[in-house]
Amino acid sequence: MHPGTLLALSLAAALAAAPGSLLGSRPWMASQGVGWATATAAGFMLGIGYVLLSTGQAIGPATTLLGAAVGVGLMRVADGVPGAPRSGSDIARVSAPPPTAFGLILGTTLHSAAEGLAIGAAAAAESSLAAYLLLTFAIHNVSEGAVLGAALTARQWRAGAAAVRAVLARSTQPLTAVATLLLLRAAPPLLPWCLGAGFGALFYLIVAELLPQSYRYVGRTGIALVVSLAAGMVALMGGTP
Repeated sequence: MHPGTLLALSLAAALAAAPGSLLGSRPWMASQGVGWATATAAGFMLGIGYVLLSTGQAIGPATTLLGAAVGVGLMRVADGVPGAPRSGSDIARVSAPPPTAFGLILGTTLHSAAEGLAIGAAAAAESSLAAYLLLTFAIHNVSEGAVLGAALTARQWRAGAAAVRAVLARSTQPLTAVATLLLLRAAPPLLPWCLGAGFGALFYLIVAELLPQSYRYVGRTGIALVVSLAAGMVALMGGTP
């Protein structure tokens, strides 16, 4: 996939966070809506991670697994950045203000960069795989935007301002995607490493942040069903390389 095409498509996917944020400004999102949106995001991420891992394993099994460990480590380090929320439950805690408004948006920005790594690696592996991931991430961005929108409007932000911040926070997704694609064109042997790192980063977000956040609002049985259905749909549509 051409870098310009990737940039345009990933920017379009990032813009999906705006309508998601506007949905998140509705009162019902302050309760169970956040949990269901987060569970859907977790399911999409799990399905995407499966496709990335399968693609990397077909190219270089050992380096893909090592890359996954690197991805988990990078996300763990990102959680330690001053001002960023330490967990998904901090992002969705609508009953008490976060340490700073900057921290709310910073957490989403760092997560979006990890997702951009996955998109860029997919684009370097196969154009059709990248197109599939971009479509899935566009849907995912709606749910992620809803979560951030609910959190910001619950803290007296206007719906329009929250939507703008949601899109800006997702802007690291297309920027990191293009940077990753350019890197892999210059150094193709890094492809399985980046595919693995994309999987590891997404897996960390699911286990450490998205699932605990969704459990807090809805409960485990319903969340397990939603995550399983969403992940299965994404994995089946993505196919096995």
